[in-house]
Amino acid sequence: MADLDQGGTPRTWARTFLGPSIGWITTPAQTSAILTVTAAGTYTIDLSTTYVPINSTGAVTIILPTALNPPAGVGAVPGPFADVPIVIVDVGGNAQAHPITIQPAVGDTIMGLASIQITVNYGGYTLAPNSALRTWNSISP
Repeated sequence: MADLDQGGTPRTWARTFLGPSIGWITTPAQTSAILTVTAAGTYTIDLSTTYVPINSTGAVTIILPTALNPPAGVGAVPGPFADVPIVIVDVGGNAQAHPITIQPAVGDTIMGLASIQITVNYGGYTLAPNSALRTWNSISP
């Protein structure tokens, strides 16, 4: 896969239909916008990231983008309105010794919580944004 923007992360884009009043928009394809984490630290992900495989032997904190849709509306900023889920998974099998903390953006929650952790080796979450409630919901444990 080509890294056309030379940003270091190859991305594939898909077209998503948001109804007759908005039409088609371009969004990141589900499994191709990857942020691979191999070192301990804090990582803030953006809306284009859909998959975060973590293989680290240290503490990792993932900060999600905001679940709130922009006030400008879908006609002006269509991308965030696609509500693309984000998959975060421990691919290295180190989460029991080094838990992975997932935090929402300021003002948001994750299923009503201030943060969640992956504490089981090879565990993960698939999280979908809910703009109306300003939260991220787990659609798979």
